[in-house]
Amino acid sequence: MSKILVKVVGGKCQGEYHKKGDTFEIDYDDSMTPRGICLGAFGSIFPYIMVLSCDGEFPWEETKNKTRIHCPDPKGIVLEIQKSKTS
Repeated sequence: MSKILVKVVGGKCQGEYHKKGDTFEIDYDDSMTPRGICLGAFGSIFPYIMVLSCDGEFPWEETKNKTRIHCPDPKGIVLEIQKSKTS
């Protein structure tokens, strides 16, 4: 399976857990959520992580192995999810 890179690219975390520029690496083989990511943000990106982990892509995106997802909080952060180029 592929390694997935997650980066906070915008917005403001209302819980003050995340800031722009924070990054997380997700390795499916670890079977663990990345340390430090809040459950709300992780819950919103998990389906997209699974798509990329299984070599899927997003036909609506210009770069098919990358997408952006907004956290559940309407004033919250925007996360960019991308399959690692080295996986």
